Amino acid sequence: MEGLCMLLKRLAYPCRYSDMIARFGRPVPELCMITNRVMDFIYDAHGHRITQWNDTILNPRLLEQYATVITEKGAALDNCFGFVDGTVRPISKPGDMQRIVYNGHKRVHALKFQSVAIPNGLIANMFGPVEGRRHDAGMLHDSGLLHNLEAYAYSATLLTP
Repeated sequence: MEGLCMLLKRLAYPCRYSDMIARFGRPVPELCMITNRVMDFIYDAHGHRITQWNDTILNPRLLEQYATVITEKGAALDNCFGFVDGTVRPISKPGDMQRIVYNGHKRVHALKFQSVAIPNGLIANMFGPVEGRRHDAGMLHDSGLLHNLEAYAYSATLLTP
């Protein structure tokens, strides 16, 4: 429980390990090891929930239903089922390799995440984090999202005999 509290405090922006010493009564190296261990545990146990294609909300029948809803709202395309959304999350300035995570557009050191939001407001797929200087188009391609979309894509003309 203490390790989870440490991780949550560390993820609250801005927060350095040295800011946590008074609260948790442990030296910086120990705080770092504990938070990393808890983060690894959480990722190992639940990472699949954000890194794999979610078949329960992204199957061909539901994708067609999402596309129909979006089309009925006046979309120009009849096979659009969701909307790509990216976010830049600021991080503390790293000691090494600062250029990799520096986002010139937002002018902060950051990690980027990209997701697909579907009409019911859920995040259907998430990719990230990647370094802050990376362009969104490259993220979309490298995430495998385009490949997954092509596998599930349908065309209204192909469905009608």
